[in-house]
Amino acid sequence: MFNNKILKIMPYVLGGLILVLIAVLVFMKLGDDSSEKETKVASEKTADKDAETISSDLTDDKTRIDTADEGKDTKVVDSGASLTEIKPEENIEIDPTPIPEPEPEVEPEPEPETEAEPDPTPTPTPTPVALEFEDKDDYVETKSDVNLRQGPSTQTDVVANLKTAKRLKRTGYNKEWTRVIYEDKECYIYTPLVTGTFDEPTEDGNAAPSTQTGTATLTTGVGTPNGHIVCIDPGHQTKGNSDKEPLGPGSSEMKAKVSSGTSGNTSGLAEYKLNLTVSLKLRDELVARGYTVVMTREINDVDISNAERAKIAADAGAQAFVRIHANSSSDTSVNGVETICMTNENKYNAELYTSSRKLSDAILNNVVSSTGAKKRYVWETDTMTGINWAEVPVTILEMGYMSNKDEEEKLIDDNYQNKIVLGIADGIDEFFR
Repeated sequence: MFNNKILKIMPYVLGGLILVLIAVLVFMKLGDDSSEKETKVASEKTADKDAETISSDLTDDKTRIDTADEGKDTKVVDSGASLTEIKPEENIEIDPTPIPEPEPEVEPEPEPETEAEPDPTPTPTPTPVALEFEDKDDYVETKSDVNLRQGPSTQTDVVANLKTAKRLKRTGYNKEWTRVIYEDKECYIYTPLVTGTFDEPTEDGNAAPSTQTGTATLTTGVGTPNGHIVCIDPGHQTKGNSDKEPLGPGSSEMKAKVSSGTSGNTSGLAEYKLNLTVSLKLRDELVARGYTVVMTREINDVDISNAERAKIAADAGAQAFVRIHANSSSDTSVNGVETICMTNENKYNAELYTSSRKLSDAILNNVVSSTGAKKRYVWETDTMTGINWAEVPVTILEMGYMSNKDEEEKLIDDNYQNKIVLGIADGIDEFFR
């Protein structure tokens, strides 16, 4: 009976054991899954931490390299990850070259402060030692608006600017510079800016009125006097005078007293103005060379006939009568320089032919040499009133053709005029030698 009961409950016991076993298995399975999941999460966290550590190490290494380039000390923090622990599959390359320690910066020592030196005062060019002066003990008059300088050079300081002409004590003469006394100071003036010499000063120190010889102005040479007097006649005047005068002394043939001359085809410049400009420059150059110069006119608005101009030269005792003109032609291609004198058969003053021809040749040759202009010729003619009335060697210089465009441009140029002047002066020097 007992056995029967056991047999009856046995299936239930076995079923319960099976259920318990199943439950145990299920519980164990669930425990394993949870443990594996926790292990996987922990493993992922560890991997993330390792990656962060490696990235930090690499960032620190880069910072160390960059900082080393800047020359600053860098402390590398050990993040717990060794460079050798990085796996090959991470594809991270590490430069095995050791990073050099940066050299410590050395601040430059500050430069000692120094006081700024003032700009040096410019000093004038010293007086050229080779320049010799002839001792003088007289007085000279200056032009207006000229500079007196500390030394005989335009590079030296200006002592004073004379707005009006002055008469000053002269202590020395040189062809280029004149030594004078101004307000108790020894100074220098460019010699061509001196217009005359005198024995006495003026009361107020200003220049005296010009010495007049009729309508002429007489200027004494400021260089070493060479004993020669030259009369310069700037041809023509503002208004011509058509009244008649004899062609020569005792001539029954009559000609107009004087004309106003020609003018530039392009510029319109009147010849009488050009003639006066060049003549005044010639006066200054001759005065500087020691000549005494008489001018038939120094302004344009005059009325002086050609015969009267020749008489001015004679009355002044001139040894050469130089008449300054410019030329013109209907043929605008014509150009060049020429001079004019009488023929050797002139019935008024043939005795002056040889000397007048010599003066004409000398001036023509030297002006051509100085300017490079075309040389034409010496025209010998007895048709010029101013030549026929002359009592001293005479020439007319035709400086060039105002009807020729190229030559006109030269004639009105200041530098070219200066070349003409030098040529005339050299020709006069040659004439008197």
